[in-house]
Amino acid sequence: MKTIPEMFSSVAKQHAKRAAVVDGGKVILYETLEKRIRTLALKLYRMGIRQGDRIALLLPNGLDFVTGYFGIAAVGAIVVPMNDHYQQTELLYFLDECGVSLLITSKNFAPLCDQVLSMRKSPCQLFLAEDLPEPFESESLSSDDFKVDIDPEAPVMYQFSSGSTGRPKRIGRTHTNLLFELDSLIQTLRITHEDRFLGAAPFSHVNGLMRSMMASLRAGATLYPLARFDRQVVAETIEKNRISIFIGVPFMPSILAKSHFRRRPDFSSLRLCVTASAPMPQKLNQQFYENFGIYVRQLYGSTETGTISVNLSPDIERSLDSVGTPIAGVEVEVFTDDGRIAKPGEIGECAVKSIATIKGYDGLDEVNKEVYRGDYFFTGDLGKRDEGGLLYLVGRKKFFINRGGYKIDPHEIEEILESHPGVEEAVAIGVPTPFGDEKVKAVIVLKGPCSEEEIVEYCRGKIADFKIPSLVEFKESLPKSPTGKIRRTLLISE
Repeated sequence: MKTIPEMFSSVAKQHAKRAAVVDGGKVILYETLEKRIRTLALKLYRMGIRQGDRIALLLPNGLDFVTGYFGIAAVGAIVVPMNDHYQQTELLYFLDECGVSLLITSKNFAPLCDQVLSMRKSPCQLFLAEDLPEPFESESLSSDDFKVDIDPEAPVMYQFSSGSTGRPKRIGRTHTNLLFELDSLIQTLRITHEDRFLGAAPFSHVNGLMRSMMASLRAGATLYPLARFDRQVVAETIEKNRISIFIGVPFMPSILAKSHFRRRPDFSSLRLCVTASAPMPQKLNQQFYENFGIYVRQLYGSTETGTISVNLSPDIERSLDSVGTPIAGVEVEVFTDDGRIAKPGEIGECAVKSIATIKGYDGLDEVNKEVYRGDYFFTGDLGKRDEGGLLYLVGRKKFFINRGGYKIDPHEIEEILESHPGVEEAVAIGVPTPFGDEKVKAVIVLKGPCSEEEIVEYCRGKIADFKIPSLVEFKESLPKSPTGKIRRTLLISE
């Protein structure tokens, strides 16, 4: 079992009569899901899709996303998961950067996709998930008109990581990368086919994709996807369906902890509640425990490395801020600036050695030389270990904005802001929120009349809604170093 299609086929045979996905009350067995996936793969093949083709997936969490992901992989093509908040400019960039030849979406997104595809120079087909034939005819399933011999070291998907170049960096993760991460997660978290996963974190992002959707299906467990995070729906889903594993981003349990429900939901079925992509505020973690009887455990990972570590300490009350110890088969070291391994309590850069880690950024040789040293990938995250070996993250080497678990490159926002005719200079920074993430603040020097409302409206439709500044401040000038470099730390500390 060396590829994602082989993995799913094996799981589907072993758990054929078990529920794979429960979407909006619709229960899909593993054997039915396998037929859906096979049907889509055949459809894609008959549309001319071949190994190595890049297929974008613009769908919310749900059965169609699951079918789309595994259907694309089954034909040997490369999945390009797209955030369903993206707007024209972003979609166009990612489609072009990946050389996408087909985009799978739904009727809700079709008008936007039609606009984007009309702007592309390269041809790209559009396929609506609603057009997948049902019921799945035995004729189409018995067809033997394509056989795919997939290289385990070939990319199964492209994702993007925020970078300091002003544009996200493309990352190709292989079948080998993903299977190693999934098996390590299952071993470390002791996931079984009896578990029930809540799929609330977006499947287009590495956290929701790998640690909810893929981990659930790898283990033969049952996945309950939610298209959007709604506190009432989440609480009802956990209680009604006896959810056992909830892996999300910190604002999700934070909102639940602060919510005033008419009747306190019963979360006694949860055996694991885990967050990643941003720090979980200790005060809200304590409040979550007081309300629901379980602590939120922190997980550390990245798009480049997959899952790195998780805090499963039995003494969780005293280590709420820790991201724990490495998952099975992963090595983590903290290196000081002079290249030595940091002592307990000493801050340094976290470096990872893992089969799940990518071999390099596509087409960025200079960046690769910087982040790969020896057998280690240097993450850019600053951390320290305590005497017991638990890892704590203390910051980033570079100034990314963490909005609800999404890492936003401020340069991307600044490019949009500075294209406004009334803006002379602009800086985007993150302002901490009570939920452990940050909101986007724009600090702007004007060259003509302009209001906060105009700035926000100008950004709308050009970047995803979570990137649009929620705070706007006008200044006469920006603080700069003697060499003219903007001193972001001064703006952040104000």
